[in-house]
Parts: sequence; C-alpha cells; structure tokens
Amino acid sequence: MESSQSKRSASFSEQTSQPLSEKDMEELQSTLPPDKKLKAGREYIWNRKSKRKAEYWKYYLEYVENGKLRAECKFCPKTFAADGNLNGSKNVKNHAESCLGNPINIEKEKGKEKQTKLYFDQEHESSELKCGSRIINLNDVREALIHMIIVDELPFKHVEKPGFRHFVQVACPQFHIPSRVTIARDCLKLYYSEKEKLREMFKTCQRISVTTDTWTSIQRINYMCLTAHFIDNDWKLNKKIINFCPISSHKGEAIGKAVEACLEYWGIDDKLFTVTVDNASSNDVACAHLSRMVRRTGCINDGKHLHVRCIAHIINLIVWDGIREHGVCIDRVRNAVKYVKNSPARILRFKDLVQKANIDSKSSLSFDVPTRWNSTYIMLETALKFRRVFSGLSLPDGEDLNDNERPPEPEDWEKVERLVLFLGGFIC
Repeated sequence: MESSQSKRSASFSEQTSQPLSEKDMEELQSTLPPDKKLKAGREYIWNRKSKRKAEYWKYYLEYVENGKLRAECKFCPKTFAADGNLNGSKNVKNHAESCLGNPINIEKEKGKEKQTKLYFDQEHESSELKCGSRIINLNDVREALIHMIIVDELPFKHVEKPGFRHFVQVACPQFHIPSRVTIARDCLKLYYSEKEKLREMFKTCQRISVTTDTWTSIQRINYMCLTAHFIDNDWKLNKKIINFCPISSHKGEAIGKAVEACLEYWGIDDKLFTVTVDNASSNDVACAHLSRMVRRTGCINDGKHLHVRCIAHIINLIVWDGIREHGVCIDRVRNAVKYVKNSPARILRFKDLVQKANIDSKSSLSFDVPTRWNSTYIMLETALKFRRVFSGLSLPDGEDLNDNERPPEPEDWEKVERLVLFLGGFIC
C-alpha cells in the first residue's frame, strides 16, 4: 500500500512537470516590486486559485528545488520550506511580518519601539564595563549606514561587498542591507533634506559672507566653488558649501553672474556682507558686478567694503617673493638631495656619514614639490640638519654645470638657514 507521503510527492511532481509559459512568467513578474526579478533557472509555481488562505502567502513566490516545495520572499532573497504537509508555516508568517523590504512593515515600524537590548561600554581609563540598555531601531541603523557612505566617501557598491555583508550579519542580523541603487537614492534624499534645513537656517541669519575660487580640471572644464560663512542664532560660526558648479570661463563677468545666480537661488542676495577672493584681476571685475547687485538689494555702506582680499593668498605671494630671492641656493640644496636619493648605495653612504658625524636626528631627506612652498620648507629644514654630511659627499661639480647645479657652499647654507627661519613663521 502506497503511503500518503509518496502520494503527495507523485501529485506534486505531476503538478510541476510542466514549466510556466512566457505569458505566465510575465504575469508572475508583474506581482513583484520593480527592483525584484525572477531568478533564472528556478522552477516557479503559480496557482491563480491557490489553496493558501492566509494573508501573508501573497508576499511569497512558490518554486520547486530538489523535488521539494519552497517559498521565496517577494521583497528580499530569503527562502523557506513551504510544503504544508511536511513543514510548518511559522517561519513564513514571522518573516512576512518583519521583512523590512515590505512597504507595509516599513509603515508599521515608524514610531514603533523595538525591544531593548543590553550593551557594555568599556571605560578606557578605569577598564570597567558600563552596562546599559538601548533600543535597536533599524531605521537608525540605515541612517548610520548612509552617514558612513557619505562621510567616508565610500562607493555605493560598498554595501554589496562580501566583507561588509558578513560584518552586518554578525553585528546586526535583523538588518536588511539595501542595494547600491537604494543607497544612492537614500543619499540623494538626505541631500534634499539637508538642503531644505540650510534654506531655513538662512532665513534666520542677518548677514552672510561668501568665499569663492575657480579652477580648471584635467578635462579642461572650468569649475567654481562658493562657500557661505555666517553666525547662527546660537552665535556659532557656520561654513557651508552652497554651490559647486561648472562655469563658462574664468572671466570676472562670468564669475560674478554665477555667484549672483547662486545667491538669488538661496534667497540671500539681500544678506550679502563681504566677498573674499584671491588677488586676481578677474575677481576685481566679479566683485564690481556684485557691488552693483547689492546696491539694488541693500548692503552695509552700499557695498564699498564688499571686496575682501584673501589674506592667505597675500601671505602666499609674500612667501614666494622670498623664495625667488634665494632661488639659486634652493636649487643647489634640491640637487644635492636628489643626488643622494637617486641611488641606494648613496643613501647607505649618507647614513654612514650621519653616524660618524654623531648627528642625532631621525629625520630623512625628502624631495619638495616646487609649487608647494611648505614642502620646500620641509626639504630645506631637513637638509640643514645634515649640512656637515653633504660637505663629505662627492657631489657632482665641474665647469660644465650651471650655477644653480653646483654643490651648496657655506654661503648657501647660511642663506638657507635664514630662509628656513623666515618660512617657519608662516607654517601653522
């Protein structure tokens, strides 16, 4: 006599022996969310008149795997054994009521407290464990994930990497990791939210100062960045980037119009106090354009003191004038450093001479970036510590060398010493 289980298996195999037609597959796909796709090669079953009476079964797809009936959640990748005669339905029901991909559950979770869980924080000084309780809110976890992606400048696909997924499964198993498309959408939503908060903040402040700079990328595209500086109602200084956009050119009129359009967009064109820019002629034209704007909208003293010249740029010009005055001695020190670092044997010889000279310094020679005077300062300061060692090296010398290619002389080191003292006053 054939058992009831074998009868079920026979009837089940007969039911699933015929695959679904393309039309049935299309209708089945239409029951899924837009970001959910039917898995290729999976034997799905679709009974329009299903005997499943429970409400939660409408959130599942049924399919056959190794001759056994299983259920796949329509909103996440989880699957469950689903043979009603062999398996219970408790897991299926519980998941349907807790799946975070289900829009109905998301609405239910808003404002709903979760079960509190114990946590232990270790005091670093006393090495004691501090016990407390915390409500695990999965929405807060998702917001923290978005914050991490933005602050750490991570790619959106970071959430799909195996290492990150394993970490989340261990740290917070009940959290459903969103896809990179969803993360991108959430980041954009957060951007619009913060934008509205900043707009409301601008309404409460009285005066706003702006700084701007322009540059050209390697793709030959001109960009402008505009930053607003203001004091809020709590007397705290705020610094907010309000625009980062391409501009047509670096001409003063184009810069002025771009800044004016941005101020009008944020509704702060009548609150402009000062504009701080570099000492370039194009910026003079841009500030003249903005001065005409503030005369219409209203400004302190009719905008006569609107243009503020960047003190950092002025200091930079002063420093470069001092560096140009000592160009020859700087080139000689730079060539000496380059000669030593171009060969491993010379580096070892240099270290031996440092030990013999009893120079107690852990500094190492470094190249400078000629366009960054702070790196030139570091190079000169380090080389100055080993001036006695350089005199013991056989640096290249000859009549065929240019004046700035010769080895450093005692007069050069004296000039470098004064220059290092000069530059040290500008290093923060």
